[in-house]
Order: sequence, then structure tokens, then C-alpha cells
Amino acid sequence: MALRNPNAPSDVNALVLGGVPYGDRSRIVRLLTEEHGVVALWVANARKDKGLWHPMAALQVAELTQKKGQGLWQGRGVHRAMPQLGLRNSPERTAVAFFVAECLALVLHEEGPAEEAFHLALDVCMLVESAEDVSMIPVHFMAHLVQTLGLLPPVVPPSAKGFNVETGEYVWGLGEGKHVLDMPVIAAMVAIPGTKFDDLRVMNLTRIQRKELALGAFRYIRSQFGLHRELKSYEVLEALFA
Repeated sequence: MALRNPNAPSDVNALVLGGVPYGDRSRIVRLLTEEHGVVALWVANARKDKGLWHPMAALQVAELTQKKGQGLWQGRGVHRAMPQLGLRNSPERTAVAFFVAECLALVLHEEGPAEEAFHLALDVCMLVESAEDVSMIPVHFMAHLVQTLGLLPPVVPPSAKGFNVETGEYVWGLGEGKHVLDMPVIAAMVAIPGTKFDDLRVMNLTRIQRKELALGAFRYIRSQFGLHRELKSYEVLEALFA
């Protein structure tokens, strides 16, 4: 029996973050992988399996390799790693998946280390399929993403009045600007990574507080990383959960 070459490419688990057309039939698809981080996959005939390329689709890519002299990657075949019927058949679950994929696409750099981010995204994929109420997934995801990126603030000081997402510091007075998260919101963001998903309802966050946490966490990440991009998918998400 022939031994497998340990340096040969093998199947890679990946999650779709988005994509853009490339010519009439091809597509460049951004994938989040455990081994390589975010990669740009060249799909020669994207029309053939166009149902595979929706945001947060869980895929397996056979023999994923980088094309010589190019930033693009290629594979010998792609198939679903799981059916994801809930994501594909529910507008609410689809909207959550779009939001998660957009956040990851905006925050993560191509081919940078992303093992923890991949596992977080995969866990969220499972929640999108299994959770009875998906309205808490965005705040769960954003708080965990802040933690994964090493940005989770320390435990809230008793005398603090809020948290400035632009400076990354607690504030001690009231009325210190539009970039300040209120105490219940920042306290929830700090507590969520240590809380089971099924117990998040006990926090009794209002719809407005959930919005402030999700968008505030993104603004916090953006300011710490010097990003200037805006989220586009949250408005659809909010409309569905209003």
C-alpha cells in the first residue's frame, strides 16, 4: 500500500464569507479556513453549483492550494460539509449568517492566522441551525469575536459610567459622547463569553440594547484595528427581529 505524502494537499474545512463575479462564469469566493485563514478561492464555473456560495456555507474543499505567482487559491472539488437546511430556508437564520459573514470579512485579513475565529464561526453555524431563537446569536457572536481578537475589556469597575468604543477605555462621567456604551450593554458584552448561549435570555437585553451591543462591539473592533468600513447587513437583521 502506498503511503500518503504528508506534504500533499488534503481536504480543508471552510466557511464562505462572500464573493464577487470574475468574468461571465467564474467567481472569486472568500473562504475562512482553519489552516490558512481567509483565502480567495477561484471558482472556474460558479454557475454550476451556485447554491454552494452563500455566506456561512460550511464546505469541504479538496486539495486546496495556492496558484503559483498569484494570490488566488484553487481546489479540485467542493462539497457541503453539512446540509444547513435551517440557514437556507429561514429568512431570520439567513440574515444572521449574512451578518456574521460580513463582520468576519471586514475584520480578518487574508491568509492571516484565524484558527480561533474559524472555530467561533463554526460554532455560530451550528447555533444558526439548532437554536430555537436566533435573535441572540449576533450579540453572542460579537462578544465572542471581541474576546477572540484579544480585545475583551476587563471586568467593569463599580464606579464606571460606560465604555468608550473609540478609545477602548471606561468612562467615569455621564454624557461623554455618542461613542460610549451604557453600563448594562458593556457589562453584558464582558459577561457573554463566560455565559452559555441558552442562558443569555436571563440578561433581559432589550432590542435596543442588543443593537447597541452588536454595533458597538463592531465599532470597538474597527477603532482598535484602524478600519474604516461600515456594516451593511445589520439593518436587515434588525427589521426581521423588530
